[in-house]
Amino acid sequence: TWELLLTNKADIVFLVDGSSSIGIPNFQQVRVFLRSVVSGLDIGPDKVRVGLAQFSNEPHKEFLLKDNLDASSLLTAIDTFPYRTGGTKTGKAIDFLISEYFTEEAGSRANQRVPQIAVVITDGDSEDEVEEPAQRLRQKGVIVFAIGVGKANQRELEDIVGMKKINMYNLEGRTYLGFLLLSALAEKFADIFFLLDGGMTASQFQQIKSFLIRLSRQLNFGASAYRLAQVYLNSFRTKDELLNFIKILPYRGGGTNTGAALNFTRENIFVTEKGSRKDKGVEQVAVVITDGDSQDAVSEEATELRRAGVTVYSVGVENANYEELMMMASYPPQKHVFIVDSFTKLKSLEQSLQKTLCYNIIRQAVSVGTRSSSIKEGVQNHFIKSAIFTSLPALIN
Repeated sequence: TWELLLTNKADIVFLVDGSSSIGIPNFQQVRVFLRSVVSGLDIGPDKVRVGLAQFSNEPHKEFLLKDNLDASSLLTAIDTFPYRTGGTKTGKAIDFLISEYFTEEAGSRANQRVPQIAVVITDGDSEDEVEEPAQRLRQKGVIVFAIGVGKANQRELEDIVGMKKINMYNLEGRTYLGFLLLSALAEKFADIFFLLDGGMTASQFQQIKSFLIRLSRQLNFGASAYRLAQVYLNSFRTKDELLNFIKILPYRGGGTNTGAALNFTRENIFVTEKGSRKDKGVEQVAVVITDGDSQDAVSEEATELRRAGVTVYSVGVENANYEELMMMASYPPQKHVFIVDSFTKLKSLEQSLQKTLCYNIIRQAVSVGTRSSSIKEGVQNHFIKSAIFTSLPALIN
């Protein structure tokens, strides 16, 4: 999955726990993990930059973002930085990142709107307070991840990333970390609306709900919202609210008026009053999921939605009309159209849809240098906003 970050820009700083409790075998495993991650990145002065700090009783500056701007020297630095040993002052080390790493002098490109990412790798309880330092780091515009090694303190990891009920992964989860980084970058730069065809059976609708729940969890939405009827882009603020809403979402049935639904989306969803952040340069994305022919025209309606600045993905299930999917989707269609021949195969679609969404969103975001909002503003609101739509009558009633 790491190849999805190729050709994109990011400043990534790893903060590695070098306390005595880690032990030499685990520390070497951390080194292997770092090498694996970095090997999949496109390292370069105008691409991905990587820095690394180690902490125990005191934080240590191993190398800055500006120090190793090619893959060869970076891998050498990872292979040779020493194991420091000592205590575990995680909070002090996080503040160290703010003052010594995420600065222009150290090689940070925050002023160029390059995503700023910190990955904290630790094995246990900190000897100092971490919540406030981590909050200061996030407020500076840095996306923060925490990886627990061994019997790490989950509550502390939650305090570091600023999210509750996070999942914990070991160092073998580096592939999933790739997904998480991609998702975080996407979260900074996208409002996503899921437009769901209501003209299906109750059992098929349940499978769609399960698909959306799994997808939202995989994409690691921080505070996001699937929305129905009078529910819009600014209705939900937390992941739990989103998941609970999907679980109780009722099956309404009805026809397949996709064209009318596309018009409704353009006029009532992707507007500032309903939570759209398009005026701040945040990418607008619609994902249309349908299983049959529309009962009204879709070509011009989809064109108008795209002209309004919305990137459209179309997902066809079972008996979906291929020509309609192509008409609705943004160009090029091979990157925006997905097809599965049955509802039971939706699970196989999740990973490819997730990868494509994240990759395209990130690539679009980093290629636009004239965003009106700052990175700090983006991270303070770094949630993907999403929605479910079943049928136009349900929205009107």
